[in-house]
Amino acid sequence: MERRPSLGADLVIPLAAAGLTVYFLYSVSALEWEAKANGVIIGTMLLALVAAQVVRVILALARGRAEAGFGELFAPAEARTKRLGMLGIMVVFVATVGYLGLGLGLFVALAVALVVMGVRSWKRVLVVSASVALASSILFTVVLDSGLPKGPVEKGLARLTGGML
Repeated sequence: MERRPSLGADLVIPLAAAGLTVYFLYSVSALEWEAKANGVIIGTMLLALVAAQVVRVILALARGRAEAGFGELFAPAEARTKRLGMLGIMVVFVATVGYLGLGLGLFVALAVALVVMGVRSWKRVLVVSASVALASSILFTVVLDSGLPKGPVEKGLARLTGGML
């Protein structure tokens, strides 16, 4: 008997993406029309991709080519702790980004994520985390002025540069 693939796990990330998209669309509703327009365009495309994945899974289930189980989602056991750790990091990042700002929040989240994933070189963790956080802060808060939360790093940079950043 041929083993049918379990496709339930194939919906975890798309459904999480759909939830994040709905939250994103709600959160940009108070911003300028350009941000709303970009949010609606990007959000609509993402929701269309999620819908396509859901339809693909439903068709495979209806045709008997797959089952609805979660298959290897919780295996191997060694990866389970890392996956839960990454989920926890993302939840804490989203919950604290309004207070820490993008720069500091992303730096801390990425540094902890790299350690959870097994990176043992503190120099590498700090360089990668600082580089990504700095580049993201410059891009999203200075260049694009995206309205992302400004925390102590962004406020300090603004004071140091006389409000130019």
